[in-house]
Amino acid sequence: MAVSEETRRALYKRAGGRYECEMTVCGHRGQCTNGLFKWEAHHRIATGPDTLGNLVAMCDGCHKNTRTYGQPR
Repeated sequence: MAVSEETRRALYKRAGGRYECEMTVCGHRGQCTNGLFKWEAHHRIATGPDTLGNLVAMCDGCHKNTRTYGQPR
């Protein structure tokens, strides 16, 4: 099930319009100054809920490099 638009908006607001990436493949590490562009909501715990506490705003490239990307929930 996809993350709701309401939750996505809240995630964007929490992120302050910036990536929350903590991966090293993109170099953002939460420091991207370009703002969220082509971003996705990543679940910290793959089988966890679609809540802000379980979501991170990631660039699409980092999201695809997570070990749980594309796995059924």
